[in-house]
Amino acid sequence: MTALPQLPSVELDTMALGSLARDCRLAGVERQVLLVRLSLLPPEYYRPHHGRLAESALEPLAGADRARLYRLPGHDLALAWRGDAERQENRVLATLAVLFADPAPPLPRIAELVRRFTVPRDAERLTACLAAPEPIEPQAPERPPLDLAALGAIERALASADMSRFARRRSICRRDGSGQFRLAWEQRFLSVSEIGESLAPEHDLAGDPWLFRRLTRTLDRRLLALLSVPRELSSAPPFAINLNVESILSPAFLTFDAALPAGLRGEIVLELLPADILNDAPAFLFARDFARGRGYRLALSGVAPALLPMLTLRALGLDFLELRYSSELASMPAAALEGASEERKRILLTRADSPAALLWGEAQGFVLFQGRAALPVS
Repeated sequence: MTALPQLPSVELDTMALGSLARDCRLAGVERQVLLVRLSLLPPEYYRPHHGRLAESALEPLAGADRARLYRLPGHDLALAWRGDAERQENRVLATLAVLFADPAPPLPRIAELVRRFTVPRDAERLTACLAAPEPIEPQAPERPPLDLAALGAIERALASADMSRFARRRSICRRDGSGQFRLAWEQRFLSVSEIGESLAPEHDLAGDPWLFRRLTRTLDRRLLALLSVPRELSSAPPFAINLNVESILSPAFLTFDAALPAGLRGEIVLELLPADILNDAPAFLFARDFARGRGYRLALSGVAPALLPMLTLRALGLDFLELRYSSELASMPAAALEGASEERKRILLTRADSPAALLWGEAQGFVLFQGRAALPVS
């Protein structure tokens, strides 16, 4: 009997299964996938020998064409193969039905524990099964929101602060045809959380939306001033900055624009928030057209899943749409993404920190990613 391959990392295996779904879609070929969801079993079944029994039950399919075993988070197992292997598959299903028939404690139904998929047709359903629940972060003690006095003190401190210590970068990567991540552009930003901890640790900076919005305009000016220094721009790759609409029309932006090298002209992405559109549509349209006339690309960030049917790239005249990966987004029906996804290669999936997030994004046809699971090759 052909031995099942031994793979060392559940994350690598999850990414490999995602790549399989993507390759099947690109090449127009099919693979069958049998998913054994040991993560649904009661805790007393989380023992090494239970995993070995489940792997042994899959062995009749090990001799199928292009068979490969994937070890996934939560002790789950997946086996993919090509072509017809009905006889072997029936043997596997019969063995698993016996294995999971113990009534004490009562186990989930076999139809829940063992799922069958054909990719790429069932890629979205497979992704939904692989997506792990988001970890629950501990709640920080409540702090009062900013008031006018605290905001004034922060703004005075920011006027003379060395902003470079708060400057951060994130990589935005494009997945190429070989499955590698290549740097598309960087995100340049000031860490609001670190500014808050340094200058106003006793306040919640975002607690009052209106005062926080005024603070972000101050931070926009400081970021633009930091980026306008020639040494910051002379060797910079393409990058994105998040700005308020008012900031695009400010003298600080004109100074930044004048300092921009010719090689970066047309390579900078300006990120805007939905609130800029909803609060003052005429100002948004004016800023959009002004920025386009200067050669900037435009993105809409911070889009809540509920807004997707209304905020489309075509209607807004924007270049990119940024979606933050979450369990809520991954569980949305495919039809809910249609309005925003007429050009899926222009949608950026942020917080792609897990292989499951990558698998979901690839199943949607996205190629732009930001997160720990989508780092550029050196």
